[in-house]
Amino acid sequence: MTPMTAEDQLELVARQVEARERCVISYLNVHGLHMLQQEPAMLELHRAGITHVVIDGMPLIALCRIAGIRVTRQHRVTNLDLIWPLLSLADKNGWRVYYVGSSQQVVDLAMRAVHASLPTLRFRAHHGFIAIDCPNVIDDIAQFKADIVLVGLGMGMQERWIQKNIGSVPPTTMISVGALLEYLAGAVRTPPRWMGPAGLEWLFRLLDDPRRFWRRYLIEPWGVAWILVARMAQGRPRVIGSRSRALGAPISSREPD
Repeated sequence: MTPMTAEDQLELVARQVEARERCVISYLNVHGLHMLQQEPAMLELHRAGITHVVIDGMPLIALCRIAGIRVTRQHRVTNLDLIWPLLSLADKNGWRVYYVGSSQQVVDLAMRAVHASLPTLRFRAHHGFIAIDCPNVIDDIAQFKADIVLVGLGMGMQERWIQKNIGSVPPTTMISVGALLEYLAGAVRTPPRWMGPAGLEWLFRLLDDPRRFWRRYLIEPWGVAWILVARMAQGRPRVIGSRSRALGAPISSREPD
């Protein structure tokens, strides 16, 4: 884990873009802990030296505290919290942003929403109905000279795509964003932002679309809990740890709230 606030993440992106260095920001929540057991490529990407795994979910704040890592609620940041500040920063600095994911209809709606708010932002998108090997998309990213690539192919697949393709384009910052564009397009209702720090966004999504989320929120956490308890009982090494100091990313010095 690399616990970072929203401000820390924006500083990291700015630093990496200006330095023209490869960087990955990958969001992790309880569903992600479940997917780590299913997707070896996802675990490999998270262990890569260029990857910063940030906290997307209050349960991971609790796990960090159990592991002795000093974090606060401000270290729980979702893509919904970060996207507009990130796009505004990109617009201000003239960075090029490329998005891969979602359906063509969602892409079109989101593009209109983004350009309505930030008409001068250099933003391009490609729908997500692609294979892991898709040279056309890779060529388009390279031709566009993207500084930031947002990958919204769903947890697991998006990490496989990043791992396979990040070395095939000029140095860029790739960020896993899940279903982010669906929210920007208005295709999915956005949870009230106060629900995130309260640890209730999952309940909003479950009630809003139970067919889509019932397994994620009612079944998967039990499997993750079983794995964590079993590892603790066996005295195995911690499955979570902080890389922030080694990477130079600041951590708040305030006491956990």
